[in-house]
Amino acid sequence: MVVASLLLLVIWVAYTALALVGFTAVQNLGVVSSALSALVSGNLTLITVAVSINQLVLSRELQGIGGLTRTAEQISEFRERVREAVGREVAPETPAEFLSLLLRSTRAEVEQLEEAIADVDDDDLRADVDEFVTRLKAHTDRVVGLLRKPDIGVFGVLAATLSTNYAHELNETRRIEARYRDQLPNAAVDSLDTIARRIKDIDIARQYFKTMYMQKELSYFSRLLLYVGVPAEFITVAMLIAVSNSGGPMSGLPTTLPVVTPVVITVAFAPLAVLFSFIVRIATVAYNTISPTQFTTPDPGGTRRS
Repeated sequence: MVVASLLLLVIWVAYTALALVGFTAVQNLGVVSSALSALVSGNLTLITVAVSINQLVLSRELQGIGGLTRTAEQISEFRERVREAVGREVAPETPAEFLSLLLRSTRAEVEQLEEAIADVDDDDLRADVDEFVTRLKAHTDRVVGLLRKPDIGVFGVLAATLSTNYAHELNETRRIEARYRDQLPNAAVDSLDTIARRIKDIDIARQYFKTMYMQKELSYFSRLLLYVGVPAEFITVAMLIAVSNSGGPMSGLPTTLPVVTPVVITVAFAPLAVLFSFIVRIATVAYNTISPTQFTTPDPGGTRRS
C-alpha cells in the first residue's frame, strides 16, 4: 500500500503542476468526459481481473480429501526429516523460526568442515574451503539476524533470502568434493554432503514459503482491488455524469473543475496503483527466487551469490 499511495501522490502532484502551467488545463469538457469514460472502462476490466484471480486462488485451495491428505503428508514428512536431521524434538511451526533452524544447523556443519580440514597441508584445498566457509558463514549470520525481527511474516522470510542463489553454493560443495576427493578427510566429505542436504532443504522451504506468500498476496490483492475499485468507479461515474450535465443552470462545475479534476483523476487511478504495487512486489519475489537448487538462471545484473 505504501507504493500505491506514493504513486497516487505523484499522479496528483504531477497533474496539478501540469494544470497550473496550463498544459492540462480544462478547456473542453468533451475531453474530460472521454478521459473519464476510458478510466471507467479500464477500472471495470481491473475489477474483472480481481474476480478471476480470486477464482484462481480458490481453485488451488479447494481440494478433495485425497489431495489435502497428500499435501499434509508431504509437508509432515519434510518437517520430520528436517527435525531428525538437526536433532530437535519438535520442528518450529513459523516460517522464520523454521528457516532460522535450518540456517543455524548449516552454519554448525560449516564449522565442522572448517575443523575437519584444519590439519590438511594442501594450500589450494584450504583456500577453496576457506572462501566457501567464509561466504556461507556470512550469509547464514546475515539471514539469521534478519529473521530475528519481531513479528516477521512470510514476506520478511523471503526478503531475507532474495539476494541468494543456492544453486551456486550447492555446486560449490560438489566441486570441492570432486576436485579434492583424495585429499579430503572422511569427516570433511561427510560435512560437505550434509551441507549440500541442508542447502537443498533451505531452498525447498523457501520455495514452499514463496507459494504460501503468493497465494496470500493474490487473495489479499483481489479483495483490496474490489474495496478500492468500486468506490473509484462510483466517484468517476459521478464525475462523468456531472460533466455531462455541466451546462445546466444549477451546475457549478465549470468553476470548480480545475480543483475537482486532479482529485477525481487521482482517485480513478487508484485501482491501477494498487495493481502496480502488488505486481512489483510479487514479481520481485518471483524473479529473485526463480532458480531451484539444481539449476540457475542468467542474471542481467550479474551472477547473484549469497
